[in-house]
Amino acid sequence: MNKILILALGIPAIFSLIRAKIVEMVGYFIFWLGGFSPYVYERVTHQEIPEKTKLMLSSSIFLHSVLGQFLNFYEKIPFWDKCLHFYGSFVITYFFYQILTRGSRYWDQIPGAILMAFLLGTFSGLLWEIAEFITDKVVPGYHTQKGLDDTMLDLIFNLLGSYVMAKILYKKRTGHIFWHPKG
Repeated sequence: MNKILILALGIPAIFSLIRAKIVEMVGYFIFWLGGFSPYVYERVTHQEIPEKTKLMLSSSIFLHSVLGQFLNFYEKIPFWDKCLHFYGSFVITYFFYQILTRGSRYWDQIPGAILMAFLLGTFSGLLWEIAEFITDKVVPGYHTQKGLDDTMLDLIFNLLGSYVMAKILYKKRTGHIFWHPKG
């Protein structure tokens, strides 16, 4: 399934190239490369990423790139953007947790790894908003940010997605929903 999603990520890039929309094609091509990024990460770090994590990452990119932008779901479905901010941060937080805890050379504490994954997931959402801002300023005709309320809600949904995943991971690993000091 993951390989099918990655192949499908190339469809908007090909159509944009055919329509001679070069800036659009470059954007779609970058998303397509994003589908391959877990495999590149595995090669570079020699650290395996679970298939379900790769599928979650590819589905997040697919929902944004193919359905959201190419098929215009951002305009057709009013809450699409917020759902993807939540889901994207949810997935990114899970990805960071996976790489911090699976034979990591860099981290070995589970509660600390969950906190770090939450922080990195939230930070990724912040970087996404900065990328949208830069795109709107640099690329003529792009208006991904619809004003301060839109940006703030995006950041809130990014935070919520990361928080919900962190709570799920913490509950799964400790049996507690809230921090529970020992002793």
